[in-house]
Amino acid sequence: MERNKNLSKVKVLLTASLALLTLTAFAQSTAKSRSEVNYKQLHSTSLGGQQGLFADGIKLKMDLSVLDEAEATREIPFDINEIPADELYGGVWRNAHVDVYGALKSAPDSFIVNLANFSIPHEGRMTSNFGRRGSRRYHYGIDLKLNVGDTVYAAFDGKIRVQQYERRGYGYYTVVRHVNGLETVYGHLSKFLVKENDFVRSGQPIALGGNTGRSTGPHLHFETRFLGKPINPNYIIDFDNKVCHRDEYLVTKSSYKKTTQSSSVRYTASNYKQPTSTSNNKYVSGTVKYHRIKSGDTLGAIARRNGISVSKLCSLNNITPRTTLRVGKSLRVS
Repeated sequence: MERNKNLSKVKVLLTASLALLTLTAFAQSTAKSRSEVNYKQLHSTSLGGQQGLFADGIKLKMDLSVLDEAEATREIPFDINEIPADELYGGVWRNAHVDVYGALKSAPDSFIVNLANFSIPHEGRMTSNFGRRGSRRYHYGIDLKLNVGDTVYAAFDGKIRVQQYERRGYGYYTVVRHVNGLETVYGHLSKFLVKENDFVRSGQPIALGGNTGRSTGPHLHFETRFLGKPINPNYIIDFDNKVCHRDEYLVTKSSYKKTTQSSSVRYTASNYKQPTSTSNNKYVSGTVKYHRIKSGDTLGAIARRNGISVSKLCSLNNITPRTTLRVGKSLRVS
């Protein structure tokens, strides 16, 4: 009888010890596992999890090391130590002035520009268009409304060729030579965030907007050029939807034609002329859909609502799962 009582006491002690060990192990692993669970729930595209960076810039604290590694190893089909489109530009690379290609004789009659990884340089509304300003001046770009200190982003992958100040013109401005052969100009800036000869990725912050140079108010002056020659940015970019019209743009002699229209006039469906065939225009096909971001939206929720994966949504919009969603911006969902 006494022996049975002792065995019962041993069993109780063993059970209690096992329970204590289990609780201790659980407590020790909680902190470690919590970040992993949050990461999987909020970031994993394979699990259909929601994005952890919400609209309005609300950020959750979590382990982002996996995402940082993925972003750092994103494939770039270009050696960042080389000069972009160097052969096309005849080896000319000068850190001064917008157009330094006057003596270039090897310009092709036509050239296909890959627009696949475009990012809007700033999301403000257009305040001035490409066109004439009075009888003597010509506006070679478009202006986007911003506030002093707003972030300006690189339109495509490329390298910073110029950072200069022009008192009676661009003010503080930068020129980026892109891997696809285009150059873009960003004017009236207040601060540079990168240096000359730095390689930048599409969507990377490169400057802060301002009101420097010949400017009557804060705005971003933005130009698209090819071999130094200005091309109407409206031929390439749909500024209302913040995307390019196509995945490619064919540069021809007609790309450089000036317009007789005033720079204060916006293009409309009745007077807007595409310089190339519209057979592959995404908006003609009618198959493209967009979602305008609302407060509280996440990439995961938007993806599920439209029957696609988060990775597909990111690919369509050239963003990463870490991108902060901005209320009012449109995301392509098909």
